[in-house]
This record gives sequence, structure tokens and C-alpha cells, in this order.
Amino acid sequence: MASRFAWPSRLRPLASQCRLSLAWRGSLGSFVRASGTANFQEAPEQWSLGWGGRAAVLLAGAAATELCRGRCSQPSSCSSLQRVALGKTSDFEEASMREVPLAESEGHGVVLVHRHGGEFFATSPSCAHYGAPLKKGVSSAGGRGGAPTITCPLHDATFCLRTGQVVRGPSVDGIATYKTEVKDGMLYAYVPQDVVSGKSKHQKVLRDMAKRDKKDQRVFALLGGGAASLAAAETLRQEGFTGRIVMITREQHLPYDRVQLSKQLDKPVEKLQLRPESFFTDYGIEVLRGASVTKLDTKGQVVQYKSAEATKEELRYDKVLVCTGGTPRKLFVPGSDLKNIFTLRTPEDAAEISKLARKGQKMIVVGGSFIGMEVASSLRKKGCDVAVIAMETVPFERVLGKKVGASFARKLQKEGVEWFGTSQVRLFRGNEQVNGVELEDGEVLPADAVVVGAGVLPNTRFVEGISLDKNGAIIVNPLMQAEASENLYAAGDVCAYPAVRTGQRVRIEHWDVAIQQGRTAAKNMLGQYQPFTTTPFFWSGLFGENLRFVGHAPDALDRVIIEGDVSNMKFISYYTEDDEIRAVATVNQDPVAVAVAELMRRGMMPSVSELMLGTVNADVIMQRLKDLSLKASPGA
Repeated sequence: MASRFAWPSRLRPLASQCRLSLAWRGSLGSFVRASGTANFQEAPEQWSLGWGGRAAVLLAGAAATELCRGRCSQPSSCSSLQRVALGKTSDFEEASMREVPLAESEGHGVVLVHRHGGEFFATSPSCAHYGAPLKKGVSSAGGRGGAPTITCPLHDATFCLRTGQVVRGPSVDGIATYKTEVKDGMLYAYVPQDVVSGKSKHQKVLRDMAKRDKKDQRVFALLGGGAASLAAAETLRQEGFTGRIVMITREQHLPYDRVQLSKQLDKPVEKLQLRPESFFTDYGIEVLRGASVTKLDTKGQVVQYKSAEATKEELRYDKVLVCTGGTPRKLFVPGSDLKNIFTLRTPEDAAEISKLARKGQKMIVVGGSFIGMEVASSLRKKGCDVAVIAMETVPFERVLGKKVGASFARKLQKEGVEWFGTSQVRLFRGNEQVNGVELEDGEVLPADAVVVGAGVLPNTRFVEGISLDKNGAIIVNPLMQAEASENLYAAGDVCAYPAVRTGQRVRIEHWDVAIQQGRTAAKNMLGQYQPFTTTPFFWSGLFGENLRFVGHAPDALDRVIIEGDVSNMKFISYYTEDDEIRAVATVNQDPVAVAVAELMRRGMMPSVSELMLGTVNADVIMQRLKDLSLKASPGA
């Protein structure tokens, strides 16, 4: 039985008097989305945090938090702004968006115009993450008093329409926004002349950040150099922290886009890097590369590490964030130490695999995980003969169910990838270098190289003074704070946190989750008491098929409702428990997944009963979100 937690009873009377955008209710003490007055039910005192008077700060902070707040950069401005007529206000439908050309000449610029609550917003038409067209995404009025937002259809990157700043999702930069004006029934925007003419692209936006002040003697240590660590470092500076930020990472590189490794094996690390070196220098973020943490003394508040020069060093800290990610699982079978057997975690790993990925090479992928399948897809595109060995009957069976998995099995077959399901590796054959993989049933598969994608283990062996869960993850509360050490926080693959809807402790290995946890942890390191309530969002691309997954599916996939054409890889799969839709997977059905994510965040998803009766489908879900935006308009 998974461990659960509950809020202390002394917090409930205070909460019941507060009007919250996030309410904690139920005997599990889980964070549940609700609007209106919070209502606590009786719950045992299972979670004693010793917060005392800080409870009021937590509840007031949750009530006051808006999606777009803080010291945000102003909408794009420069001395050469041009007033551009975008059309009659009546041409723009409420709760909608439309691309509008800024000039009639060829190659002119374009803006995306949104209308919500009678207000008009003009933004960049492209996502700041990977440049996807935002017009294919979801533009919606802010829920519970928040500002309206635009969400990219691909990866749930969401931006505030007032400021362009990142609200959630994987983007490190915001999008350009432009001042609008209504006069005599016409809508105008003030846009830089070079953007109007098409000579310049829309600028990405970085939220205002503080810089290092040597008078501030506080030291915040960030262990790990991945997405969560970068997100935490930026958030600390955005929230005004002027003390030392020390990022310790065993990587030789500055933070980079790790999710690209399995999709583009030969992409140079320079093109994966999320921020240039000058960024870290400008904002006083120290990055100790090639350093390995050997011990984290949580009681003494000391980090011991070995530097890139192999010298033993110590760092005393005031607060520490552990976001060291995971270590790829290895197969402990005979021959596992042979050459050309790889795991994929770093650009160096990807480069080594890419060197061998030539036409006709026999490549074996062990493990039917998303990473393993993406690697198989990448290798096949390079002309390799690819085989996948997995314990599941069909791909993604445990996550997406048999019927969905079968559709991906057919896709693999069509693309020429062999699938060896319900199989395990007995041993690797070869002298110094692997030349074959022997399965438990005795079958031998010839191999020039092997990539093992069997998941990861939390990289937490160096942590002392706190208890870990059975998988080695750090147990944290909704503030991403370790239960046994108030100065220690964790994010990403290394932490087990309470799911927002159930209270059940989960560990989710998603890039997007790690980034948002890093942001949340940073705010709480500064005493802002902001709980982690992000709805998990995951994406993958296999042979051109776009998979999105939102929510957290129940352990037992006892009921999966599918809408659409599974055989042609265009469908939506709903994962349910009781009368609740817990998760949704979509294949080639963008932007349904991001609309689902928004409705989940607002607690407005339809019930399973509605799905079963046929009164709800993807079109209804999209319309339901639009209707919520329409309600925000004057006179609604």
C-alpha cells in the first residue's frame, strides 16, 4: 500500500475561513482543485511538520498566488515601435485567437491576436520552446482570477498573455507581447518596425532577475546540473535572491536539453545548451562542472564533493536542493561489461551510439521504455537493423494499456523494427566486444551494439541523515521539502512527492515535472510556501507519431476508454478510476492533451459516466474550455 499523508488538524480551522484557489481537503489531506470556500474533512494527524504559525503564511500565499505575478518584464518595447492596424474589434471572436499579418509585403511579420474578457492581446505567433505555431495551441482566460494564457500544442509550454512570461512547462524563455489599443472600433498594436517588415524575429523574453550581492552571505547549493537545477537557479534570481547560488554537477557541460538525446543522437551539445556561459556569469550563478558529490551531511549542512581536479572540497550551505537525476539501470548478466553496450544519459553516450549507427548495423535495444523506443526510432531512421527486447507483450503496455500498445507494435513492424516481447536477456555474447544477445529461451540475436533503456535509479546514495523510500528517492512534502530536514529540498527523478489529487506518493520521471519542481522548490527555499500542484505532462515522438500523455494513470489499468482510430494512429485514450478521468493519452490529436491539462488543473474534467454515455468526446472537451473563457467575458 503506497504511503499517504494528511494535513494536521490544527490547520483546518484556519483553512476553512480562507477563500482559496487551491484547496486541501479529504481524509488523505491531498491537494485538490476546487473553487470556492475550502472545506476540510476530519483527518488523522499523519503529517507533523512543526510549522506552527507558518501555516497562515502557507494558506495566505496559496490564496494570493496568480499565474502571472512578480517582477515581470514589460511587453516588448523599443524606440522604433510602429502602430499597426490589426482590424476591426468585431472581427475578433471572444475567447479565441487569430494570426494577423503586420504588412502586405512578402516576408512581413505576423502577430497572434487573442481576445479574452473583452481585452485584446498581441503576442509572438511562435512558442519560445521549440518554435511551434501557437495558433494550433490553446488560448484561454485565466482560471480563478489568473491572467489569460496561451499554451503550445506540443509540450504544454504556457505563457502569460499580459507579460509573455512562462507560467509553466519546459520553456526557459517567455514570448514577446505587444501593447494594444482600441480606437474608433479598430484594434492597433505597437510592434518594432523590424518585426513588422520581417527583418527581425520576435524576441524571446526573460523575466527580470536579481544579481549577486556580496553583502548577502547566504549560500544555496544546487546539486545536479539538469533542467530542475537550472529552473531553480533562475527562479531564485527572479524572486530576488542575491546570495550565492552554487550548482555542482558531474557533467562537463552547462545545463542542456536532455530529452533531445534519444530523438537526435548526433545533435552537438552546443545546440542542446539551454543557456550560454555568459548567462551564468552575468547573474552570479556558480557552476562547478565535472564535480562529484560524495556526501551530503544534512545535519551539519555540508556538501562534500570531489572537484574536476580530483581535490576534496566542502561547501557549507543554508539551503540545498538535490536534483541529481537518475542513474541508468544496468543489466547484471554475463557479458554486460563487453564493449559497445551502452546506456543513454549524456551527450557523450549519444555520440558514441551515433558513431556506430550506420546503415546495415545490427542494433539491439533492451527495454520498451519511452527512451528505448525513441532510440529505436532514431536508429532505424539512420538505416540500422533494429530489434527491441522487452518484458511487456506490446510496447508501453504497463503505461498505456494493451490496445494502445498493440497499435505501436504494428507501427514498429511497419517500420521494420523487430519486437521481442515477454523476453529477457540471459547473457551478452562476444570476446572483447558484444556480437550477440542471448535470450532466456535460448534464441540468439546478432548485435553490433546494444543500448540498454531499462529505466533509472534515483542518484541519492550520497545523502545522509534522512530516510529514503524503497526506490532510494527522497520523501518530500508538497513544498518539495524533505520530511526529515527543513533545509533540504528535492526535485525531479530523485524525489517522491504527494500526488495532488490522491495524496499517494509518486515519483515521476518527466522532464516537464522536474522543471516545475525546480521552480517550486526555489520559491519555497525563499519561504514562499507554494505547493507543487502541476499536472504531469509528457511527450514522445516515434516514427513521426506524436504522443502526448497528461495526468497520472492509476496503477491498475482496469478501464481504458478509447476514442478515435487506433489502427491509423489517430486517437485519444482515457484512463479512469471510479468515475474520474485520471489521465489521457493522445496520438496525433494536438492540441487535445493541453486542453485536458488545463481542465484538470481547474478541476473541470468531464466524468467517466459522461464518456460512457457518449455525451462527451474530444470536441466537447475543447468546447468546454472555450466556454470557461467565454464566462470570463463582460456580461457573461
